[in-house]
Amino acid sequence: MKILLVAPVKDSSTGLAQFPPIGLGYIASALKKAGYKDVRILDCVLERLDFRGFADYLKRWKPDVVGINSWSLSVKEVERCLRIAKELNPSVVTLIGGPHPSALGEKAMVFFREADYGFRGEAEIGAPLLMDFISGKFCKTEKEIPGLMWRAGENIISNAQVFEKDLDKLGFPAWDLMNPQRYASSGTLIQKNTACIITTRGCPFPCTFCSAHITAGKEIRKRSIKHIMEEINLLNSTYGIKRFIVFDENITLKHDHIKEFCSSVIKEGLKISFELPNGIRLDTLTAEVLSLMRKAGFSRRVAVGIESGSERILKLMKKGLSKDEIRKKIELLNKTGFRPIGYFIIGFPTEKKRDIEETITFAMELKLYRAGFMPFHPLPGTESYHFLVKSNEIPEDFDWSALSTDNIAYSPEGMSKEELDALRKQAILRFNLRPKVIWDYMRDYNSFKFALRKLSNIFLKKRKELRMASASNQG
Repeated sequence: MKILLVAPVKDSSTGLAQFPPIGLGYIASALKKAGYKDVRILDCVLERLDFRGFADYLKRWKPDVVGINSWSLSVKEVERCLRIAKELNPSVVTLIGGPHPSALGEKAMVFFREADYGFRGEAEIGAPLLMDFISGKFCKTEKEIPGLMWRAGENIISNAQVFEKDLDKLGFPAWDLMNPQRYASSGTLIQKNTACIITTRGCPFPCTFCSAHITAGKEIRKRSIKHIMEEINLLNSTYGIKRFIVFDENITLKHDHIKEFCSSVIKEGLKISFELPNGIRLDTLTAEVLSLMRKAGFSRRVAVGIESGSERILKLMKKGLSKDEIRKKIELLNKTGFRPIGYFIIGFPTEKKRDIEETITFAMELKLYRAGFMPFHPLPGTESYHFLVKSNEIPEDFDWSALSTDNIAYSPEGMSKEELDALRKQAILRFNLRPKVIWDYMRDYNSFKFALRKLSNIFLKKRKELRMASASNQG
C-alpha cells in the first residue's frame, strides 16, 4: 500500500518561516513501525507545488491513500487537493487530520466532501489501525479506531479521542522523509542547521482564545529526557543540526522536566542552542529555571504571551495573570539574561479603543526586546469562537481562509475592521519607531530582514491588493 501524507498547497507569501511538518513525520513513523514501508511526505510549499504540480505528483506516484494535514487557514486548499486526488483516482482513500478537523469534528467532514475519513486529535495510534482496516489485515471495524471520523451512509460517526501517555512509544518523526536542512530560509527562524522538536504535549490552561488543548489535550505529557536527547543527538550527527526550535506549548510548566533537560544538555557538553517561538507562560518562571535555561543554550530571545494591557480583557481571556505579575516576570527575564518578546492580541471580543490604547502603552512601558501585535482570530472550537457564534457576531460557517497571520478577520462590536487595522498599525509603529528598538534591529541583520518582510506584508500588501481590485473593477 502506497501512502502519501501531504502538507497542502498554500500561500507562502506572508514572510514567515516554513517549518517541517513534524506532525506528519510522527504519523509516518507510526505507519512504518506498523509495517507500512511505502510512505512518503509531500510538502507542497517546500517543493513549490501549485495545484497542477500536486496533480502531476499524484499521477506519477499513484498513491493508494492520501492524507492531508488541515489548518483552518488552508481549508479551501485542502478541499481542492482532496478533489484533485479523487478526480485522478476515484478509488483512492482520502483522509484529513490536523487542528481544523480536531476542532470542528463532524462539521469538518461535512465541508470536506471528498474526504473518506478524518482524525480528531493525535493520529499516531489511529492511522496504522485505519490502514489495517482498509487493507483487511487486523482491525475489524471503524469503531475500533480512536479519534476516527467516518461516513456511514449519510451520517458521520466520530470516535472518542485517545492521547498516548507514554510519548516515547511514538518514536521520532520520520526525519528521513523531511530533511530539516532543506527548510533553511534566510530571514526566518529556520536558518541553516536548524530543526524542530517537541518535548511535551498538552495544555491545561483555560485561555479562551487558544486551541492548543483541542488537538493535544489538557493533560501535560512528557517525553523522557533520554528519548529527547537521543533525537537531538540523531539530528546533530546525521543532519548537522545545531539549533533547535522547540514547539512545546508549556516547556517550563513542569520544573522537574525542564531542569532535568537543561542539566542533560549541559552535562553532554553539546554546542547547540534552542529557540521557543510558541512562547513560555510567565507564571511558570523562576530565577533558577531561567538561569539553567541560559546555561543550556536557550536563546536570549524568548517569546512570552502577554496578550493585553487591559486588566478587563485579561480576565475575559482567562489568562490568569495581572499586569503587576507580568511586570515582575518581565523584569525577572531581563535580570536572568533574556530579551523577552511580547505577544499581544488586538481586537479581542468586547474590546474598545481604550483597551487597545492600554495595551500599546503597556507594551511600551515593559522592557521588551520586540513585540508582536496580532489581530484576534476566532479559532474554531475555542471558548471565544463559541461566544461569538452564540452572540451572532460571527456565523457558524465562518470563512476560515480569512485567518491569515496579518489579516483582520474579525473586529469587536462598535469597531470596523478598518479602524482595528489602523489601531494595530499604530501599535506596531509606536512600539518599533523608537531609537532603542531601531538600533536593536540594525545590530541584528537576520531580525532586521525578517522585520522588513513582515512590515512589507502588513503595510504594503493590502494596498497592492486594493489597487489590483480597483483596476479590475475599472476594467
